[in-house]
Amino acid sequence: MSDDFVSADIGKVEQFESDSKEAVEEFAAIKTRFEEINSDLLSKWKGAGADAYKKETDHILDNIGGIADILDSINNGVIKDIKDNYNKLDEELGEFNRNPPTEETAE
Repeated sequence: MSDDFVSADIGKVEQFESDSKEAVEEFAAIKTRFEEINSDLLSKWKGAGADAYKKETDHILDNIGGIADILDSINNGVIKDIKDNYNKLDEELGEFNRNPPTEETAE
């Protein structure tokens, strides 16, 4: 039996989780500022051009919210599952390494 251990690092997964939480917060701030600017603009602009602009910006704002929802879903679903499974496997392998089966228990 080899004394080599395989090491796994989930640091990049954890970094993605942290970075995406920051991105969600940044998207929320951008969306809020965009809504403020649009509100000021549309309070002074009337007509077909304003209506078309509002329709387009409403669509953009919906998509910005969608990005935040997607990142939240990834973090609360996929990333959480990866971390949970990694930690469970790490515990099981740690227990196996502390108490490896002997020839007597393997039979």
